[in-house]
Amino acid sequence: MAVEMELVGVRVRMPSNAPILLLRETEGRRRTVPIYIGGPEAHAIDLALSGTETTRPMTHDLFVSVLEDLGATLEKVVVTDLRQGTFYAELVLRKPDGSTQTISARPSDAVALAVRSKTPIMAEVLILDEAGIEERPDDEVEDEDEMVEELRKFLDEVKPEDFQP
Repeated sequence: MAVEMELVGVRVRMPSNAPILLLRETEGRRRTVPIYIGGPEAHAIDLALSGTETTRPMTHDLFVSVLEDLGATLEKVVVTDLRQGTFYAELVLRKPDGSTQTISARPSDAVALAVRSKTPIMAEVLILDEAGIEERPDDEVEDEDEMVEELRKFLDEVKPEDFQP
């Protein structure tokens, strides 16, 4: 079963400068899933989040345009699996005839497309159970700055190897 996620943003893990994509459950336990991504993908997501227009279409913009021109729509993206420290995702496309097609994608590319097309981002519950970081109840968090600082501390200490089974 997949649950809806929200894109918290892209952060940089210091001191390695490794970009991390942060997705959080929109309801329920509100767990956050950190996913290491590449620099170009982080830049592409940041461009889309900030609404920055480029003089020429970026790859993800091109992909969304091609889908539109073909009469297909991106229904949703789903983070589906975590194997040996690597996250996997799928694009769920609706074809002009109404049928759907699922295509494998990297989570970073899937999220970059979702941001551009305003498409829901989902994650399988097993991902949240394995890699989700749970927020404390509201009465335990004095303010949002404290929560952000705790997440920042976790991101500074976590290594990609920590997600390996």
